[in-house]
Amino acid sequence: MSAAKHFAQQFAVANLRNVYEDYISLTSAIGVDRLSRNLFEIILIREIELISKKALDGTYKFSQYKEKLISKGAGKYPRVISIPTYRDRITLRALCNVLKSTFKENLDVKLPQHTVYELRTALAGSQYTHFVKLDVTNFYPSVDHGILAAVLKRKIRKAEIHRLIRAAIESPTVAYPDRSKAKENKGVPQGLSISNILAEIYLSKFDTWARKIDHVRYFRYVDDVLILTNGDPEELFDTVSTCLLTNYRLNVHALNTAGKSLAGKITDHFNFLGYDFKDTLASVKIDSIRRLESSLAKIFTTYKYKRAAASVNTDPAMRTAMQDRARKIFTWRLNLRITGCLFDEVRRGWVFYFSQIDDNAVSQLHGLDKTINVLCKRFDIKPAKNEVKSFVRSFHEAKRSNLTHKYIPNFDTASIDEQRGLLKLYGMENVDCFTEVQVTRAFKRRIRRETSELEQDIQGGSRG
Repeated sequence: MSAAKHFAQQFAVANLRNVYEDYISLTSAIGVDRLSRNLFEIILIREIELISKKALDGTYKFSQYKEKLISKGAGKYPRVISIPTYRDRITLRALCNVLKSTFKENLDVKLPQHTVYELRTALAGSQYTHFVKLDVTNFYPSVDHGILAAVLKRKIRKAEIHRLIRAAIESPTVAYPDRSKAKENKGVPQGLSISNILAEIYLSKFDTWARKIDHVRYFRYVDDVLILTNGDPEELFDTVSTCLLTNYRLNVHALNTAGKSLAGKITDHFNFLGYDFKDTLASVKIDSIRRLESSLAKIFTTYKYKRAAASVNTDPAMRTAMQDRARKIFTWRLNLRITGCLFDEVRRGWVFYFSQIDDNAVSQLHGLDKTINVLCKRFDIKPAKNEVKSFVRSFHEAKRSNLTHKYIPNFDTASIDEQRGLLKLYGMENVDCFTEVQVTRAFKRRIRRETSELEQDIQGGSRG
């Protein structure tokens, strides 16, 4: 099917309604128009009709994106995330679907842990002697609009699709509405549903070129590139970085920049996608351990204050109920952090992400289980037998190809009664009066909120 047919299909009114129900209705971030989900749903039909008409005739205009800053640690500039309005979110998701369908044969998108699995296999094969690691400087903000348009034209002829993509990436990101802010003439905003696929499309031809270099094994995840070779790694670095600069206007950190670009023997120490590699064996980068430990401590601290708030209630029955609820929420959140979960047919969480460590690195997971024990003692918590789960067991369960057991929760198979139970635990009122559709939507919103916190535990995992 041509891109034009995908476009007409995706931007039909009936399909846009499905896009909203399947994706956007589960989100809660508010854009620059300050319109909440509940208020937007009052005008949903009118807005969908407007999206369909204006997108198909090439006159759709995006609102400015709301700026959200994500800290990358001390001494580093924060990552700028762009938050669209609800109307723009529908448009962007439908456009993302068009791009995925059109370019599916040209893209080889893998989860980072799959990329690491292939890297470990290549390292174990003793076929290569050296590695080159390249880290692109400010990748998303550096994407050249002209080069991107040229790549898109290989598969897309319809002018209205090009206008919509250009309008999406030119719309500025602002801390507050500012009509004087000029359009962006370079870069792709981060945080949009089209951001990642545009980045992959942008470098798809580069991937093809790099894989054809003689006697190398090439790996890339977003802007992190790792190449195994038998030749001179510094010469290879120069060749690849020159190609990125000349053909894609992308600068690469100079060799031996701390934590960035690097070249050496495959037995040397290097990191990739949050993993540490030494003597060709994979373990978890220490920063990722520390980030998770901090996340675990916050769960304990939150429970401490909830428990304290319950203890001052003068009604004995209410006090007991509040303490019991706080304990159940604490245990549920802690175990979810430990095991991860399956949701929307995706394996999520820290253990799944780092499921490719070698056996000798399992000691790191034993260390995390000890951290849980230390935190329990520090916060005066005495877990019942099997009340708190284990990182070590979660790791072994996560390596199974078929997760039919219940140790790691699968929220895609949760019954309506289980969904209602979780919503009640979190204090949602009148859940018994909800229809099954309402229950499932509220349940997915709650799980999406919790799984977004799981992603924060591995934030930066794709960074070297």
